[in-house]
Amino acid sequence: MPMKLKGWYEKNKLVALLSILFAVVFIIIAGCIFAQSLFYDQWIWKYYWGPIVSDAAGHSVSWNGVYANEGYTLVSELTYGIILIIALYAIYKLLKRLEITVDWRFALALMPYILFGPVTRVLEDADYFNEPFVYWFISPLIYLQIAVYALGFLIIGYYLEKLSKRKSHKTILTYLLSIFVIVDVCYTIVYLLEMNYGTYIVNPLMFYLLSFFAFVPVLYGFLKQKNLTVNTAIFSGGLLILLPSLYLTGRWIAGYQWGLTNGVRFDVFVLISGIVALIATAVYLVSRKYKDNEKIAVYKKPLNISMIVGHMIDGLTSYVSIYDPLKMGLPLYMEKHPASNILMEIWPPLFPIVKFLLIIAVIYIFDILYKEELKNYRTLANLLKIGILILGFSPGLRDLLRVTMGV
Repeated sequence: MPMKLKGWYEKNKLVALLSILFAVVFIIIAGCIFAQSLFYDQWIWKYYWGPIVSDAAGHSVSWNGVYANEGYTLVSELTYGIILIIALYAIYKLLKRLEITVDWRFALALMPYILFGPVTRVLEDADYFNEPFVYWFISPLIYLQIAVYALGFLIIGYYLEKLSKRKSHKTILTYLLSIFVIVDVCYTIVYLLEMNYGTYIVNPLMFYLLSFFAFVPVLYGFLKQKNLTVNTAIFSGGLLILLPSLYLTGRWIAGYQWGLTNGVRFDVFVLISGIVALIATAVYLVSRKYKDNEKIAVYKKPLNISMIVGHMIDGLTSYVSIYDPLKMGLPLYMEKHPASNILMEIWPPLFPIVKFLLIIAVIYIFDILYKEELKNYRTLANLLKIGILILGFSPGLRDLLRVTMGV
């Protein structure tokens, strides 16, 4: 019987996995209906939805006597960690099936999406979004939103790249331009319907201009290389969603604030950026000097340097903003993640130090210790590296922008 079951599973993997997923969803829905106090109040509300509502409200909230606070708990972090692992594996299988190369260029193509997360989270911190839109810009929903955008443009880019071998360049360019025009039309409808998504509504003309800038990499690719690549489509699609958020952030920093602020702090931005740059430069120069030593030379690879930069921004921003070691007069901030909070309670600088050492160890494991074993799994290894980069860079940049904007 086990052999028959195993054989059936090998032939029907997708059906089996979807059946398990639907069964889990059905149990949760049934539990919320017939055992609301146990399933929804004490579990979903307390650990998942409650913290999102609390984050949007800026204070503790309650539902049927169950209180929830903004931030993560050990239960939610464990759950999101498991979901992240499953998602990374599913994305890996998709990329492998589509034969898309995951390397430094692919990581650069994803950079607008990586930036979109922390930039929009800071806009939410500055009370820009109105309900119910605000919930989509609080983690983990913001990451679900980003995944949909990135995967959407990845699939679009993949099929357009395939079509470019049979269709003319102008036809492919028209297809992609049509997608951008559709987005512009949809935004115009939102504007005309007066959907009050935020405290400052971006004028459609400005949105069109930002869309044009987002389309420039595609135009450049056609003019220089006469083709469209997956990476170019992903990058331009990312700019399409990122640039309006950067525009709003720029308005705030330039003095057009729509809410309360403790003051723009360029000094903190320069301080942390400078220290991170010095650390990254030191790592690069040391690895370059010992380029003949494989165990050291691997640290100058762009993706490895990026992981160090991302986690140093996170570690140093948390340390500086919470403890204000240089007495810069920063407002009181607090750490939401239990694990990092424990480290800083032991010794405040321990958090950035541990993060640096962990990334150094991760690079060593990937590129030296298990180099041969991972030779045939470079896509998975680089995908995991990009995931590690996001885990540090995204919260780190959000915290840095919060301090800089004074929110």
